[in-house]
Amino acid sequence: MTGLFFVVAFGFYLAGASPAIAPRDAADMASAALTLGVAHPPGYPLYAVLGRMWLTIFPLGNSAYRLAVLSALAASGAVALLFAAVRRRSGAWAGLTAATVLAFSAPLWKFALIQEKYSFHALFAVVLYVLSEADRSSVWRRARLSGLLIGLGLVNHQSLLLFLPGLFFLWRRECLRCDVPLIRAASVAAPWLAAGLSLYLFLWIRLGAFSSALSTALRSQYGMGTLFAGLAAPLTQERIVRLIAWSLKTWAEAVSFPAAVAAVIGLVWAWRADRLRAGGLLLGAVMAGPLFVVLSRFDVSNWVARSVLEPAFLLPALAAAVFAGEFVGRLKIGGPWMCWTLVAGAILLRAPIPERRDDFLAYDYARNLRRAVPPGGALLAGGDTALFGLRWLDLTEPRTPSREVAGAGLTDARAWLAEKSGRSDVFAAGIAPAALSRPSAPEGLVVRVGTRPGSSAPIIVLRRPRGWRRDESYARDAKLSYAFASWVSARLLEAQGMTAPEALDLNAVALDPEDYRLE
Repeated sequence: MTGLFFVVAFGFYLAGASPAIAPRDAADMASAALTLGVAHPPGYPLYAVLGRMWLTIFPLGNSAYRLAVLSALAASGAVALLFAAVRRRSGAWAGLTAATVLAFSAPLWKFALIQEKYSFHALFAVVLYVLSEADRSSVWRRARLSGLLIGLGLVNHQSLLLFLPGLFFLWRRECLRCDVPLIRAASVAAPWLAAGLSLYLFLWIRLGAFSSALSTALRSQYGMGTLFAGLAAPLTQERIVRLIAWSLKTWAEAVSFPAAVAAVIGLVWAWRADRLRAGGLLLGAVMAGPLFVVLSRFDVSNWVARSVLEPAFLLPALAAAVFAGEFVGRLKIGGPWMCWTLVAGAILLRAPIPERRDDFLAYDYARNLRRAVPPGGALLAGGDTALFGLRWLDLTEPRTPSREVAGAGLTDARAWLAEKSGRSDVFAAGIAPAALSRPSAPEGLVVRVGTRPGSSAPIIVLRRPRGWRRDESYARDAKLSYAFASWVSARLLEAQGMTAPEALDLNAVALDPEDYRLE
């Protein structure tokens, strides 16, 4: 039955898998897997290695689609393993409830469809949870395997560190039950933990210098301990309360409100029966979710900040699924009916169901950017979708002579532009006119830098998938990119004494009304 659940979950995910690169980091992850290279800090070597292996053995489709299939496989594995674990403890109806709540939770379903590491993040957490409880004869094997998976899981995504205090309490309870010293279990796991972490040596090998590898692994470029400084704000008591409240609301929406209520009741019942086990899972979920959100210091009134925090609800969704399943398992009557009610709620009442089988937003954006820059030209690109998308496009659909692309966030823009002074084939995209400090003329999605203004090329509108009208962060990312290009064109023409076509501003308003507020 576990295998059947895996196949069903995989079928759902595969039906909505992205046919091309997704916005933001997904193209960078796909490029790292394609080249066995290093992605943005902290480098994500595990994804690069697994992705390269998968691309080698699975030949169907373009590289981005194949990596989306890999994400679907990892997410399906997490769902199937959770079903088996909860069924073993609380029965088949409980297992069905838990697996469905997790499978259809907003963050897991979203990241199961694209080229990201988050499906593996969920899979590692589920496996570690499963390994924390079994028969006494396997305790040392489970300790060794847990150590290895913790190391590999931290290499996959460093936020797993926040789940470990909860895992500690789960293992403390398991060691008491099996009558073995916790310190001995930890000492057995330690060498295997080091073995898992040793995959970071991949960065040293690929970058060629220990200092570069260490800087990448520690995220020195962003600031150690900082998720993204550009979205952070000073913490106050009022902001902490607001972030916690937003976290709880978003968590409930991610799994559906009926499942959230069932999870709370299931938590209370589980706490009464076994405080260490319930408390361990709860602690891991709180630290990986609400505490992570507070530590980010993000202003969640900004939709970009909210979308960056979406992965933080993967492990809270896992805890909710477990407790909701135990709630159903402990019901003396009506368990099957409650199970189907929660299953229906998980599918129908939570956030809009993601579906990407016709989503070419990021691919079209990168392709249109490259079309606007002549071969051999130079482009200063703002935004991860542009920078990473162009890199992936150059790897999969190379053109000669190649275009030079620099990231605005990684490059001194003034120095870069000064270096190319006198050239007529220098362009910028996703950058405010004031930051260019040189005369610029709009040409569609890009602006030509350092030349006299000419006629404004039309803004190319991309293919719109079925999910275009949904309030979904990746679709909004593409809308913002196109709207910003329209807005920049209008402002540049006005600054040069020309009358900007009203269609440019109308296009920006139509594409992205919320963020169209620049003056």
